[in-house]
Amino acid sequence: MRAIGTASVAAIFWLILALVIDRWLVTPYSPTWANALALDLRIKLPAAELTYPPVSVLVLLILPMILLALYLLPWRQLREGFAWRESLARWCQPWFWLLIAIVLTVVGESIFIVVKDYLPKAVTSIAEKFAVTITLSVFKNYKPLSLTASLSGLLGLVIGTYLFISKGMKEIFD
Repeated sequence: MRAIGTASVAAIFWLILALVIDRWLVTPYSPTWANALALDLRIKLPAAELTYPPVSVLVLLILPMILLALYLLPWRQLREGFAWRESLARWCQPWFWLLIAIVLTVVGESIFIVVKDYLPKAVTSIAEKFAVTITLSVFKNYKPLSLTASLSGLLGLVIGTYLFISKGMKEIFD
């Protein structure tokens, strides 16, 4: 349980640090790289709206995965094949669970869209008061991926985030 807490704190810390690195280092010195691929996240609750501003995917995802790859290199066993396979498997786990989080969001919202007409209107109106929007933009003009989901998609994202932290990142901090 302690490793999950450590992984959660590390994930939150990285979200804050990625925003600082993106705004203070990457954007002023290389706006082309900052705008090349950006991720925007908005979560709407009935009483609040949480917005994580657009951050470069290079800083948010690629940089930590490169650092993780360097951390997981089998420095003491460079010639051992099993050590490299184990390192590669540990490096792939966060990617896999991050993909699962996105898939759960899409599946949750797809199920809601299919059964929405058969649910009571009160349930659908409550579910639609919640929303999560994830937008991937390329050079701020082209948006190749935009995901919008209601409560069921938000629950899928929450479950997927928990799996990402508990299974994808926990292994790193054990």
